[in-house]
This record gives sequence, structure tokens and C-alpha cells, in this order.
Amino acid sequence: MEVSRSGAVVGDRVVVRYLLGDSTPADWRGDPAAAQSDVTGVLLDDTGPLRIRRDDEELSIPFDAITSVRLLSAKPVRNSEIRTLEHAAAAAWPGVDSEWIDGWLLRAGHGFTRRANSAVPLERHARPDASTLRRVGEWYADRDLPVLLALPERLIPPTAVAGEPGVEVQMLTADLSELHARIGGTPSHTVRLETVPDTRWLGAYTGGRASGRPEAAAGVVTAGDGPLAFASIGDAAAIGRGSVTESPDGRRWLGLTALWTDPGRRGGGLAASVVVALTAWGIGHGADSVYLQVESGNRLAGSWYRRLGFGLHHTYRYLAPDMPGSPGSIR
Repeated sequence: MEVSRSGAVVGDRVVVRYLLGDSTPADWRGDPAAAQSDVTGVLLDDTGPLRIRRDDEELSIPFDAITSVRLLSAKPVRNSEIRTLEHAAAAAWPGVDSEWIDGWLLRAGHGFTRRANSAVPLERHARPDASTLRRVGEWYADRDLPVLLALPERLIPPTAVAGEPGVEVQMLTADLSELHARIGGTPSHTVRLETVPDTRWLGAYTGGRASGRPEAAAGVVTAGDGPLAFASIGDAAAIGRGSVTESPDGRRWLGLTALWTDPGRRGGGLAASVVVALTAWGIGHGADSVYLQVESGNRLAGSWYRRLGFGLHHTYRYLAPDMPGSPGSIR
């Protein structure tokens, strides 16, 4: 069993199911006939054997006894909380063109980034029925874009839609004041904060993904319903973007996006300085919670964010539905 397949990293809350034996923890139900059992706790070590903290107890489970590992939210999360956070995140990265169709928010951004060119189900009545998908398809076809859905897996599982599942993304959150206090109040490097990105910031972020159209990238990253901050260190050796938007329940969220550090400069605290500066900026703009998104396969970044103090809120997965005549793909 590969723990990485579950998307879990050290610090996550997980359920581990395993075969009972002399080298595994006893069945918590005390069932003498049980062949398997499970344990829910915080993952302490995934290098083998797997170590889990359950309450005040540490348990060790050999890899060859594990049959499944399921990733859980850091705290119990209601579906309504997923929707409200997704509302705030969509408002912070809405693309340059958007429209509501049957409870879905459709976003287009000249094909630059999946997030700005995907449809997300934000209302309770949003369903991936044939009529809705037809209208969604027509909207994207009018913009010469493929249809891409961003499906929060607790709301609409990818299996509910015929198509090709794509990248899974983890939505990580933290209490903003607690996170800022934990990572330190003053950046160890000088961080510039601007209201618009300069050419160096855009060049660092796009990395050639703008397909020769930097104006497309600029349009996407400067769109948003609330205040924006573009952070950079030196000659854009490290960058980040901050946004503050309000969710339907009235919570003000700081969104951290476009976090990037020059590979040759990593390990020197640049990224941490960017996060410190942007969290201070978010507090100054009335935010009380913070989120960021990281691909589940990016275990290095995911582990670093957990060490900072972020925890999993929920996951979503991109999916390209089976649509006749849909153009190209978006990366």
C-alpha cells in the first residue's frame, strides 16, 4: 500500500485499515473473529512502519499489513462549509469572464490556468445533469475553450460525471492570526507588496505558460472581487499573491496563490518570508481565515504547508467531461 496514493502526508488525519496480526494493533472493538481493523489518527511517519497518533497513544502498523489509507479533513467539515469556502476562492480567482448557469459558476481566462477556466458547482441545486452540461459546453465552445469541471469531491464525486478525471487539489486552511503568530511576525527577507504585478513577477509566475500572451496572465491574476497584493523578493526570486474575499457566511478569507520560489534559491527562507508578509497584509485587510490550494501529488509543498500550520479542509478534482467537439485541453 502506497500512502502517497491517498494524498496524505505527515500531519494529516487519516483512517488506516489493516490486517490483524501479531505485529499490528489489536482490534479496538475486541472482536476475536475480526480479520481486519482500522485506526483513525494523525499520521506521524510514512516511511515504514506507518506511525499514527490516536489521542495520546502512538501506534505502529507495518506496510505489508495495510489495505487502505483514507485522508480526512483536519477537522470535521460540513458540506455547507465547503461551498462557502469555494465561493470565497472563486471570487478571488474568477477568470476574466464568468457566468452563472444552474448553480455553477463558469469561468474563462483565455485558457491560462485550470482554475480560471473551469466550472465549479457552488449552489446547493447544482447538478451535472445532461441539460446543464449541454449549456456549460455551449458557453465554453463560444469562447473556444474545452469544458473543465472543478468538482469538490464531497459535493459531486468525479464518478458522477462521465469523462477523464484530472489533477486532484487539496484545499488547506488555517486560522489566520494563529498561523501568522506561529510563523513569526517579521519576514527575514525584504518583501515588496504591490497592488499590480510587474513584468518580473509575471515572468516568474507564468514560466512560459502564457503562450506568448503575458496580457492573458495579467488579466487572470489581477481579476478578483477584493483587494489584491503581489509579493516579491529581489528580482522575483520568490513571489506570491494575496487576495481577501468574503464567503456567504460572512467570513473574510485571505487566499494565498501563485506561491513560487526560484528552484536555485529554495531552502533559504524566501517562501516563508513571502507568506509572513502576505498574512500580515491579510490581517490588515480584515481577514480572519486563510486558505491555499496545492496539488495532491506535490507532496513536498504539501508537507511544508502542514509544517507551517495548515490543515486539510477538503479536496476537489478537475474533470474533462465527455463532450462532443470540445477543443484542446488546459494545463
